[in-house]
Amino acid sequence: MKKEIKCIWTIASECGPIREKNEDSIYPAVSGSTFGVFYAAVCDGLGGHKGGDVASKIAISQIEGNGENLSNILIKADKEILNYQKENPEYADMGTTMTLVSIDTGGNLKLAHIGDTRCYVYSNRNLNQLSTDHVVEGFNNMLTQALGLGRGLEPECVDFQLNIGDAVLLCSDGFYNEVSESYIKRKLSEGTDADSIVKEVLKNEPKDNVSIAIVNVVEK
Repeated sequence: MKKEIKCIWTIASECGPIREKNEDSIYPAVSGSTFGVFYAAVCDGLGGHKGGDVASKIAISQIEGNGENLSNILIKADKEILNYQKENPEYADMGTTMTLVSIDTGGNLKLAHIGDTRCYVYSNRNLNQLSTDHVVEGFNNMLTQALGLGRGLEPECVDFQLNIGDAVLLCSDGFYNEVSESYIKRKLSEGTDADSIVKEVLKNEPKDNVSIAIVNVVEK
């Protein structure tokens, strides 16, 4: 793609109606736009584990946006969470997923991913799930990989060439478990913002927290 691109993004993260607190974290923290290299991430703290919200915030805090290798950010986040566990034994079981992307001015998307948060790309009227859910087959709520579990990490890394008019969606399982892929495709094709989508999903009383980041790729 020869033309340089601009990223316009919207984000929304809300506590589900039956949850006591929102354990999701999202980056950037506010909606906006940029002509430069753009970073975005969604992290879902492990539900039922004390400190899930702390783990997801630690992971997000490792994003510095300085061209660092994305896999290294996940590995660094994992180490920081493990160090926090050592210093605070009451949080020994905390962990989080992390789905992280960078997009440069040429539309080159890079993905680094651990867990069951997801990255979708809407391109050429098709919806593509770029990330793979790291779950036990037949048990979608049991993760095989997450930050803070104390196991060796194997981040999934994917490259994708974006074009003007494409859209990228990062989301927690609390979102995609409540909607169909046809719904996601329709909303991205319509250019609907993240806040409107999350408000719509909350009307159906989802079982989990709902977090999404939408990045629209436009001509600079």
